[in-house]
Amino acid sequence: MNNLLTPPPPPTPKQSVLLILSAMWITFVGLRLSLHLGGVRHVYPGGHLVHHFFFGAILILPAAFLLAFPPRARWFRFTTLAILGVASALLLDEFVYLLVTQTTDADYISRLSLIGALVLTSSASVLLLSIYLYHRD
Repeated sequence: MNNLLTPPPPPTPKQSVLLILSAMWITFVGLRLSLHLGGVRHVYPGGHLVHHFFFGAILILPAAFLLAFPPRARWFRFTTLAILGVASALLLDEFVYLLVTQTTDADYISRLSLIGALVLTSSASVLLLSIYLYHRD
């Protein structure tokens, strides 16, 4: 019987990996489909162009800090893992675009940007799976 004062068990490593990977790939695929099918859209808070790379950075920091000191509520832990996956996709998707292109709209939906984003997101997935396989019980 579960005591009301006993915190719920944390997500298992397998649940954590699946949640991060699914959130990351759903975000990546949704973002790329939106851009390639619906066109490039920009966000200008305060009149300044802000790429989704920066939204990813804003989301990934609190998620990482919260995971360093896991919240007690199980739903909050799962939400934090999902945010980590979403933020990772946002960062990885734009990294090559911002680093090696002229950052035009055409560059964003270019083959280079897409392949670079796929390579980085796949590499991050392999890294996460490798860490999971190394640490699983």
